[in-house]
Amino acid sequence: MSSAQQLLRSHRDVLLNWTCDHPAPLLRWLRDAGVLSPSDYLSVLERTPSNAVAQALETACATEDNSKKFLLVLRDVQDYYCRDLQDWVGNHCRNDIISKPHVVPGEVGPAEDEITSKKSLKPNIRVSISAHKTTLLKRTEQFKCYSEGSADASNSASHIEIRYTDLFVTEDDDFVDNSQHEYFALERRRARIYVHQACQRIRPCDLFSPQETSGRAPKRVKVKGIAGIGKSVAMQRLVYEWAIGKNMREFTCIFDLRFRELNLTDTPLSLLDLLQERFRYLKEALPDLLASPETLLFILDGLDEFKFPLDWKSQGKNVNVGSKVSVSELMVALIKGSLLPQASVILTTRPSTEAPKNFFQRCCVVLGFEEDQVKEYTEKFYNDNQVAAKVCEYIVNNDNIFALSFIPLYCYIICTAMAEFFSSSAQTDGDFNSLEVNPPRTVSEVYFCYLFTVIKHHALKGSAGRTTPRSEVLALAKQQLTNLGKLAYQNLLQTKIIFSREDLKNYGVTPADIQSTFLCAHKEETVETFSFFHLTVQEHLAALYCATNLFSQEDIMQALDLWCFGIHPSSSTVALLQSNDLNMDKLENLQMFTRFFMGMLRARLAGQLEGLIDPTVKRVEDIPTRLGLWFQNQFKERKLKNQTTLNLLHCLMEFHIEETTSIAAPEIKTLNLFKMKLSVVDCAAMHYVLQFSPHSLKELNLGYSNIGNRGLDKLGPILHRCECLYLRYNCLDKQAAVLESEVLKSNQCQVKKLYMCGNNLGPEGVLKLWNALEHNTTVEELYLDITGITERGTENITNSLSKNTSLKTLTIVGNDIGEVGRKRLRDLEQCRPDLRIIANFVDDLGLLQAYLDWVEEIQVDRDQMDSVKNADALQSVLNGLRVAGVEKGENAEKAKELQTKIEELLKFSTDLMGKK
Repeated sequence: MSSAQQLLRSHRDVLLNWTCDHPAPLLRWLRDAGVLSPSDYLSVLERTPSNAVAQALETACATEDNSKKFLLVLRDVQDYYCRDLQDWVGNHCRNDIISKPHVVPGEVGPAEDEITSKKSLKPNIRVSISAHKTTLLKRTEQFKCYSEGSADASNSASHIEIRYTDLFVTEDDDFVDNSQHEYFALERRRARIYVHQACQRIRPCDLFSPQETSGRAPKRVKVKGIAGIGKSVAMQRLVYEWAIGKNMREFTCIFDLRFRELNLTDTPLSLLDLLQERFRYLKEALPDLLASPETLLFILDGLDEFKFPLDWKSQGKNVNVGSKVSVSELMVALIKGSLLPQASVILTTRPSTEAPKNFFQRCCVVLGFEEDQVKEYTEKFYNDNQVAAKVCEYIVNNDNIFALSFIPLYCYIICTAMAEFFSSSAQTDGDFNSLEVNPPRTVSEVYFCYLFTVIKHHALKGSAGRTTPRSEVLALAKQQLTNLGKLAYQNLLQTKIIFSREDLKNYGVTPADIQSTFLCAHKEETVETFSFFHLTVQEHLAALYCATNLFSQEDIMQALDLWCFGIHPSSSTVALLQSNDLNMDKLENLQMFTRFFMGMLRARLAGQLEGLIDPTVKRVEDIPTRLGLWFQNQFKERKLKNQTTLNLLHCLMEFHIEETTSIAAPEIKTLNLFKMKLSVVDCAAMHYVLQFSPHSLKELNLGYSNIGNRGLDKLGPILHRCECLYLRYNCLDKQAAVLESEVLKSNQCQVKKLYMCGNNLGPEGVLKLWNALEHNTTVEELYLDITGITERGTENITNSLSKNTSLKTLTIVGNDIGEVGRKRLRDLEQCRPDLRIIANFVDDLGLLQAYLDWVEEIQVDRDQMDSVKNADALQSVLNGLRVAGVEKGENAEKAKELQTKIEELLKFSTDLMGKK
């Protein structure tokens, strides 16, 4: 046996003893050195620490090369371990003893760039940093499991290396609409970013990578994202990676500070005081560390949780590391860079919290998971690959649920709920068997399944078995759910999400058992606060409370008037409708809650909430009919905002009762959701409701909504009934043109005006449209500006449209159809003299004015500029103007004005991108 193998074999027991208390650094470096394969690495993480190290030693001793790699790794990670191990390494792992191991091609070896660069640190600093890294590793290596309440996670699969899934992080345009529920705002942000900005993905560990424009690494980085999107977990992973020596190696030390903990600091203090108090084992090293600020990284997590006001506009004092100031002044100075400007800072926050962009060199937004990450998360969640595959397929094929899954915490809720339906043990469970045959279709149903699952298997802790009927489980939890629901509802109206122990006491809530399943305790020294672990959990429990306490038709209608429009009931004996605490400025924040309420009301009417309902309460008939009339009246009498209209459609989909929707849908004569940035789920809600309308829709305006092919496909069955159909700038392509051509061929087609401008239909797609129009007798106006039509796309235009008798106007500007294409249009004009063809921008004054208006819109609306490929569209218009010539003709002045404005806008856009 060779020397490296002999050495390891003979010292196996002492090495095991020295490393088993904290094996994480050793195991991770062995994986990266190729001693442990990725699958072996994940496997050993599931073992006890001593068994994990024993298995790693066994693998290393299998070959001489692996033994040498093990010794080299041990030399690199020795600072994490005791002095005895360091002495042993000094004696046995010198370069003259260990020859470089052979690296098989394709195998990950101990490359130089993977070895932590040890700066020339003083011995006391090196020891302190080692202690700091060890402390951080122990704090960051576990993944929190919400359904287990406040109990410690005992499942080894909660290790961050096993459960963590990468997030989609990208550059942020800083466009924020604080009036919207943050989930909807992000959902629409994703809708526009995926198609056009997918290439801008940033890995969290690359937040300080040099910027393309300047070539310099940023010093201040802002990372924003909604609750549950994974900001804090991403920072946890970042700290873990640094502490284990695998990322952010340019930093000597990382200080992670949480604003929730900084809330406890009421007296003035210096940065040195704060760090000495927070990281006591670094006390002696801090003066030396702060003397080299360029090697330090501060992670400031959760600005939205900070209770002190931040004055961003103040000139500020001359603050240094020893200056005693308020904690808010200290944070502002650190973020702005007036304190330790050479240090690096990451600030995380929610979109609704102000942190001026000009203080940061890089601003990012966390968009959650992509489809691949949803699949990866699902696979990691379950131990059974077959169950994981079933659940993943179910999620991807259900638009309502798939749209939720991009938020990691929602994905956790979905996986928890679905486990019961798809696991092998669910086959004998009557309650869940029926649900597997008819799985949850709506968001409300998923949340209710989640609630039932965690109550049954975690909160009741053995009081209910797998076969215990649903009604019995709910009856056991009734009082606690009622108290929790009342807490959730009354505080939701005030947009209050943080509670004291006194608040809980006032509602009869104790942070134990069922409550601990849904509430998180935040303990900081002498202060203790509580919150629901996610806003949607608070919203769902509030909706459940209302659904089990509103019985009369009148009370339900008055409740919807209150929540949707802020109309307080003139008279009501129901306590939950008598509150004057409703924040009228935040009505749109109640939209998810109202959808949950409709879903829970349906569950109650279907008998699924038995156990929570007082059996002596008289059953009220005809609620679906009365609700149908209420929705009908809203569509008929009110001038609704676009967002409110969309929310009502979602409420009808969550209620999912045909009788109700059939009464309401016929009152929808037009639907204008222009610039709404719609998701596939929004399209599903539109389709669900409009399918129950017997008549045509006079107008469906989805311009600039970024619905994409998938959204259009969801709307496909109702498109033939839209007399005026606006689909401008919707990220559509050939597939959409194929779908639309089938609509035009339908004998039931009622489309008169079709706007497809700004979609990349291409020559193949438009050929399908010409063919469809050959026998169509309804379309009178067709707008195909800037749709990627080439000369090939005009091949059958003359033959097809010469046979058409209904088309009166065809706009085809902004397409490079060439001279042959233009000749075909002239031939078509000869065959169809009654057809007005607009092929050049200068031919029509109204068209020029429309494009001028559009350009002016873009100038004042940054979101529109970012939401679609308007730079490409503007360039197409500019090319079209140049081809047509703007010097002559009666419209020359207007054409020249349009050309000038487009050139200015494109230059501004180019300059802006250069600055970014």
